[in-house]
Amino acid sequence: MCGRAYHTYSAEELSVAYLNRRPLKLTVAPNFNMAPTQESPLVLVREDLRQIEPARWGLVPGWAKTLAEASKYSLFNARGEEIAEKRTYAKAFRERRCVVPLSGFYEWLTPASGPKRPHAIARKDGAIMSVAGVWSSWKASPDAEPVQSFSIVTTAANTFMSAIHDRMPVILDERDLDTWLDPEIQEPERILPLVRPCPPEWLTAHEVSRDVNSVRNNRPDLVLPAGG
Repeated sequence: MCGRAYHTYSAEELSVAYLNRRPLKLTVAPNFNMAPTQESPLVLVREDLRQIEPARWGLVPGWAKTLAEASKYSLFNARGEEIAEKRTYAKAFRERRCVVPLSGFYEWLTPASGPKRPHAIARKDGAIMSVAGVWSSWKASPDAEPVQSFSIVTTAANTFMSAIHDRMPVILDERDLDTWLDPEIQEPERILPLVRPCPPEWLTAHEVSRDVNSVRNNRPDLVLPAGG
């Protein structure tokens, strides 16, 4: 499960990482405690070109009548083990895959006693995490503005993450981005091999303040080690 994340990168860093230094026509503000229903930049392909666009975290299914109704489904994560068959995600998995650029994500360790202990997990090399996602475009009515939304694809934890939680986001290798983002590649047998845990040596983690438990808190110090 991944229900909280953060991004601290700049628009320039996003552009360099994903668009070969093309100027990014998007304002990117840091979010130190990103939660479902909030917006995040997405990397996707339109007309054979990579684009970076804002989208709402929590996939809005086509049958939803309102955003409030969509929120009841809690579609902020898509389990990789069932994504190719589950009606909610199967079409998006074939045709509308995306990358959710994150600086890191939060997960809660459940100790034998006492409160859950939140941890921040990031790439050890400091690079932006290219998290696998699927996206959709929904309209409340034919004349309404479209709402873009996404789910993060999750998988079983690797040996590093398993000490904290049994699930984790799918973090893609840079070499696999073109395949994942290509909407012309729709065969599950070509895509599903990418739905796997990343190598454990990619990651680092530290415990953070329990202030991160509340989405009302959104400060730079939330990502720092607890007590630091």
